[in-house]
Amino acid sequence: MSDLTRALEFMAWVENRCSTRVDVWRWGEAVFNDDFPKVFDFNFLRVDGVPEDLDFEELIDEAERLHSDAGHGHRKIVIDDEILGRALQLRFQSQGWEPAALLVMVYRGGEATPSSGEAVREISLFELREVRAAAFGAGPIGRDPEAMRQLLDKDAVYVEAGNGRFIAALVDGRPVCSADLYSDGSTAQIEGVLTLEPYRKRGLATAVVNAAVATALAEGHDFVFLIADQEDWPKEMYARLGFEPLGIFWDFTKTPG
Repeated sequence: MSDLTRALEFMAWVENRCSTRVDVWRWGEAVFNDDFPKVFDFNFLRVDGVPEDLDFEELIDEAERLHSDAGHGHRKIVIDDEILGRALQLRFQSQGWEPAALLVMVYRGGEATPSSGEAVREISLFELREVRAAAFGAGPIGRDPEAMRQLLDKDAVYVEAGNGRFIAALVDGRPVCSADLYSDGSTAQIEGVLTLEPYRKRGLATAVVNAAVATALAEGHDFVFLIADQEDWPKEMYARLGFEPLGIFWDFTKTPG
């Protein structure tokens, strides 16, 4: 098994465990959580491999049907194959879908230690909720109380499904930067790195990611990875921290309205 496959299979393992149902559809699996219909990462279609009979218009129609039957306002398709996703990118955009090329990066550095500076420690779900609420409330999602509630409540699902834990940097005793750490005992994923805007450019994300890596390694994980947006700057920060690119997969999302 390649390292890229190992990362993708781990993510699928967590995603499926976060669902209330996984339905087989024509080209893969529909991963849905009926308790969190407004959480895009809990409700999407996964395309398996490179289906020889895949037709773009039929793919869109199937996504429309399955999401509509589930009562979703959004539409989301995940394509693990980089070449297939890139080939369909412009066609998705022409239909009003937002593409995201997501870079899988694996930790190849030496022994990681937390950066000096602000306090960094594991935090509770209650403390994490404070960081998430401040970040989400400042954006468009803050205008949808039910979507906000679901996005905040979903982290408890990650605790159960992905053995989720949360590491944060604190300023004046308050968590202002956080990251999730998911694990199956040998593979660990760092996810959801988030810094509140007034505290950015202070090295807090570096400290939190380093602490997450150090925690995973100390607990015996032999594979630690994360996901970065191929078109955004954090991938450069992760590279400096010892992460190397493995490959790209694609998210295509159509939001309500």
